[in-house]
Amino acid sequence: MAGRDSFGPVADSGVFRRATQDEQILVAECGGKVVGLAAVHTGDAPEHFLHHLYVHPAHGGQGVGARRLAAVVARFGPHLSLKTQLANTRARRFYARAGWVEDHGDCGVDAIGAWIRIRCQPRQGE
Repeated sequence: MAGRDSFGPVADSGVFRRATQDEQILVAECGGKVVGLAAVHTGDAPEHFLHHLYVHPAHGGQGVGARRLAAVVARFGPHLSLKTQLANTRARRFYARAGWVEDHGDCGVDAIGAWIRIRCQPRQGE
């Protein structure tokens, strides 16, 4: 299965801080515990970058990810993009169901493997 475990043990909280430096984080909570998060880089580019979207495995399939994604669009507007691994078909289907569109002209290979950019599809008039 492509993808990565998102709620595995973290040896050093500094790792998370470094990975999300200069990003705004929106969390989902249930019973006072974090069950999901989205981290968005909001630099000077005309398009914000959704860097992380994770849901705790025990809360998968319950709409947590879809609600985080909707919250990101509501907060930052429709001019958003992200990258995901080509082999991560589950994530690609998730974003397609939410109306995001794969940009086959913007893809490449990194240390993890081949990736593709996916862009939020603005609603008419946005």
